[in-house]
Amino acid sequence: METQHDILVQNKRDIQFKISINRKITVIRGDSATGKSTLFQMVSDANTSSRTGVNIACDVPVVALYETGYQYELSNESGKIYVIDEDFSHLKTKEFASLVLKSDNCFIIITRESLPAIPYSYREIYKIKTSGKYHSLERVYPDYDKLTEKDMIVTEDEDAGLEYYQYFFGDKVTTSHGNSNLSKYGSQNSLLIGDGSAIGAYIQDMELTGADMYLPESFEWKLLNNGMFKNNEKVQELIEHPERVVDTKCISMEKYCTGLLNNITANTPAQYSKSKLNQCYVRQCCCKGTKCEYFTRDKVLE
Repeated sequence: METQHDILVQNKRDIQFKISINRKITVIRGDSATGKSTLFQMVSDANTSSRTGVNIACDVPVVALYETGYQYELSNESGKIYVIDEDFSHLKTKEFASLVLKSDNCFIIITRESLPAIPYSYREIYKIKTSGKYHSLERVYPDYDKLTEKDMIVTEDEDAGLEYYQYFFGDKVTTSHGNSNLSKYGSQNSLLIGDGSAIGAYIQDMELTGADMYLPESFEWKLLNNGMFKNNEKVQELIEHPERVVDTKCISMEKYCTGLLNNITANTPAQYSKSKLNQCYVRQCCCKGTKCEYFTRDKVLE
């Protein structure tokens, strides 16, 4: 199932919610009385009967997910957008997370809590913006796409990812051994580097530290930005529009990018490995003295 969809939810009193989603997981946060429960109730009413006066316009079914029978729904249904209220008691369970990741559906999750068992993008965390009867979504966090040098640089990556940043910044780079630990290293003198597509559960704690942040989609996505792939149409489409390339069957952006990087570099000098950084990604041609199909290398770190 594709992940880009526009949704209009409207009732007979002309209360409207206009929502655009881009990824498999969309999270809506906010205080009480901001319209979150109203959105869920309107979707629920539309699913119940046409007599409720609520209409939903979307290219795929938009339905409320309830606790009763949700395991069957997520295991057997596909091609839907599920809206989940914050009262759903299974939100933080590993069972629910496992079903979501395997499901061929999209999810709009209304919650004020973090969901560490589900990888979701910090770019897809929203609050409801209201103007009279009209409601839309507004992003909570800005883009963290600038790589700046600080006194201390901490990346969630280990092995190849850690080596990559150490090549450019030396010993000031260390690893947090995972995204859940990044906030522990945050300060005004530090830069925190993580996979933006899966950092949603931890972004609030990281921001509170006052640290600078650099959050590309994933480390593998960062490597795919290398100039050696500038003529690969599939790579360029992924870089420009990840939501058009990665569908709901993919567990995470990181896994998709890893698979793509492995496939396009297999049996070439630039073959990718998570365990050790291939020098092709940081050194000028040719560091191996081997004939290679990639002749142009852009080594500028951005």
